[in-house]
Amino acid sequence: MSLFDRQRVTPPPALTRRRFLTVAGMAATAVPILAACGSPSSGSSSGAFAQPDVNVPGQFAGRTNVVVWSPWSGTNGEAFTTLVNRFNESQGDAYVEVQQFQGYDGVTEKLSAGLQARQIPEIAVFSDVSWNKFFLSSQVEPLDQYFTGSWNSATYHDRLFQEGVVRGSSYWVPFGRSTPLFYYNKEIFADAGLPDRAPETWDEFRDWGNRITGRAYRGNTLKMRAYTGGDDWYFQGLLWNHNGAISDGLDVVVDNDRAIAAAEFDRACVNDDKIGYLAQEINTDFTNGLVASITNSTGSLTGLTKGADFEIGAGYLPVAEDTGVPTGGAGLSILKHADPERKAAAAKLIEFLAQDQQAADWAVDTGYLPATKGATASPIVTARIAENPNYGLAVAQLDRARQPDAARRYVSSTILEMRGVIQKLYTENANPAAVLSAAAKVIRKDAEDIRAQYEELVAE
Repeated sequence: MSLFDRQRVTPPPALTRRRFLTVAGMAATAVPILAACGSPSSGSSSGAFAQPDVNVPGQFAGRTNVVVWSPWSGTNGEAFTTLVNRFNESQGDAYVEVQQFQGYDGVTEKLSAGLQARQIPEIAVFSDVSWNKFFLSSQVEPLDQYFTGSWNSATYHDRLFQEGVVRGSSYWVPFGRSTPLFYYNKEIFADAGLPDRAPETWDEFRDWGNRITGRAYRGNTLKMRAYTGGDDWYFQGLLWNHNGAISDGLDVVVDNDRAIAAAEFDRACVNDDKIGYLAQEINTDFTNGLVASITNSTGSLTGLTKGADFEIGAGYLPVAEDTGVPTGGAGLSILKHADPERKAAAAKLIEFLAQDQQAADWAVDTGYLPATKGATASPIVTARIAENPNYGLAVAQLDRARQPDAARRYVSSTILEMRGVIQKLYTENANPAAVLSAAAKVIRKDAEDIRAQYEELVAE
């Protein structure tokens, strides 16, 4: 038996778009708050901002205190705290306290409020699509000044490191990075007479979905795939699959014919073929045997493997006219207006986390990509890949991956608008051209609001 009840399970009622928008709306709150923080130089003229309260254990008294605002809970939160505790025990100069918030949105919302209150941590764990907005308002510190002979740009996987670089300076180093993978139930595929592999193209996925949907499996009536209305990350890749995009630089192109073709594919799979449905929790439905496949982060692999009592297969995302693999996950930034002594101590923590042992333990304990070259080649990571080759897929797939379009990274409304698009496609059988046109109008307006900043600070 797995961690889940293996009684007969029926698919939950389809989620409404309204419910998803309630949750997704949190993602749009951080940047409007951030905009209220003032000009890029706000705070710098009157010294460093205050540090949040720190509860220092007696054995660490007298050290330089560092605060990290983290999005991780559960297994990942425990793994991160373990590494930070290891740092605290490894030296006698700094004490680091992890303060946890509800996901990436929780961190950015709290930081936006903290900037207004002039109380900030030294390190923030940002997602790949949130640090950029704080960069535009000059709230994150260039990291190059802290690099050493043993910790620098060469420490990290080249592609992942470059995603935190703007005009030659590093503002965000990779830690907890991921790509989406295609996960499938090997028993279901075998019973349906399908190859033991992920579908190579989205057309093949659709064909296999029609062959699987409606079959019986452990008392359930199967669907091919469970979808989530919050997965604009996956949808970014689907756009690329069809030679579409959200934007070219800040020029919004998500309403062109290629993007419409991508949206039409998902609409048809859910509403015409009915091989998929909008799920409340895709991992649970997958491990409970309701669906044959899902797409989800590489960081889900450990949890899925523990939660399923069947063998899980994994593969690259399918392709259409082109590959479409977005990178994602987290990285670490130092806040510009924190106290200089504490920033220097914060850099020592980031350096420690990039050491081979720490980076390898983090990758194995969480399932995230090994972000450093040393971790990738380490005995602990290579042993895990030998034990379960699925762990090696994420690293190999990086050759196909690229960072999300600029509008998704820099324009605050993009993620909420794209989530709204896919929710309408799935739950309302909406016309792809109409919903993409409406979303593009909002994103285009907001892109123009930041274009001057983007051209001055980012564009090359």
